[in-house]
Amino acid sequence: MTGYTVIDVETTGLVPERHDRIVEFAVTYVSHEGQIQDRWSTLIDPGRDVGPTRIHGITASDVLGAPTFAELAPYVMRSIAGRVLVAHNASFDLRFLAAELGRVGISLSQLPIAGVCTMRWAPSFVTSPGRGLSDCCSAIGIPNQRAHSAGGDAVATAGLLSYYLDRCEFEPPWRPELSSARAYPWPTDWGMWSEFRLQPRGSVSQHRPDEWLARIISLMPRAASPQVDAYLAVLEMAMLDGFLSESEKDDLVHTATSLRLNRGQVLDVHAGYLLTMARVAWHDGVVTDDEHAELVQATRMLGLSPADLDTALADAERSHHDAGMTDALMQMVGLTLNPGDRIAFTGEMKRERSEWEALARRAGLVPGGVARATRLVVAADPNSLSGKAAKARAYGIPVITEDAFAKILGSLGG
Repeated sequence: MTGYTVIDVETTGLVPERHDRIVEFAVTYVSHEGQIQDRWSTLIDPGRDVGPTRIHGITASDVLGAPTFAELAPYVMRSIAGRVLVAHNASFDLRFLAAELGRVGISLSQLPIAGVCTMRWAPSFVTSPGRGLSDCCSAIGIPNQRAHSAGGDAVATAGLLSYYLDRCEFEPPWRPELSSARAYPWPTDWGMWSEFRLQPRGSVSQHRPDEWLARIISLMPRAASPQVDAYLAVLEMAMLDGFLSESEKDDLVHTATSLRLNRGQVLDVHAGYLLTMARVAWHDGVVTDDEHAELVQATRMLGLSPADLDTALADAERSHHDAGMTDALMQMVGLTLNPGDRIAFTGEMKRERSEWEALARRAGLVPGGVARATRLVVAADPNSLSGKAAKARAYGIPVITEDAFAKILGSLGG
């Protein structure tokens, strides 16, 4: 054996047998003498909703473009085969690892996977109020400034392992686990090797707000046809919650190029939409700080400039008494909800889903699954990869944030 491989995972939930998935995976290599040798970590596209963002801090937007476990599987196998696996609460991490390997066709003939659990051995080396990773590390002065990230927790666990090895003078009491690890029958077929592509937490580049708009220009034919109504209809639905998700940006690019719209026409449509927003904000004669912040965000999302926003606000101020203006967010975007309309919720939201469903029912709406008759889907993150969100996009159903839904409920008196 050539050393230890410490792993840590962040997951969409607690039970891999119930289709929970790994959403972040980290590896830290440690020698038998306790020296940290190398490490790597990456976010993983789980192919579903990312789960409890409030715990692991990962959003659906973070995993856009991240590798799948299938892409990483051969590299994961290279990191663990022939080495001693280590994790804090190892049964949890190794169950998820086994489940993911099984999903991509790397079958394990022996379960559970053999490994060393630093949580199990904590009472032999550490005096702490609990056996959790944070408690153990705090008790012996190991810092972990990135707790609940796979990379941070793997490094902290590696530090804990090094401390144990030093305390036992490199004669570890987990000899049975070492023997099991040496004898573990790892499969030899690791699948197809893809490019080793990592997307560590926080590495997603910050694109210019109008970068997606530039894609319209690059794909646009020279001859333009001003069919702006169709584009506006797509834009209005996409901007229902004041946020353009990546899939919505792709929809707009596709719509603009298929309608042969040029940059000027697209920007004119966006400027008109921003003016409508400004007029709605001005309907009561004042633009609040929150409303202004929403306008600033929309301006960036639409690829417009601060000067465009100033112009829109000035025009809106002059005309805020005009007849026909309304403060209903739904009317602004052409969507109306009526008692009996079906809606769906997906993802781990700031409010409990049961609370949202109760509020929706109070407003006469019907919470349920996604079907063609569903009027909208409320998501914790508009970029959600959940099955509900994917089905909604396939049906052309708007996917909005819970903040936007709260405004809609307010307009309904809910």
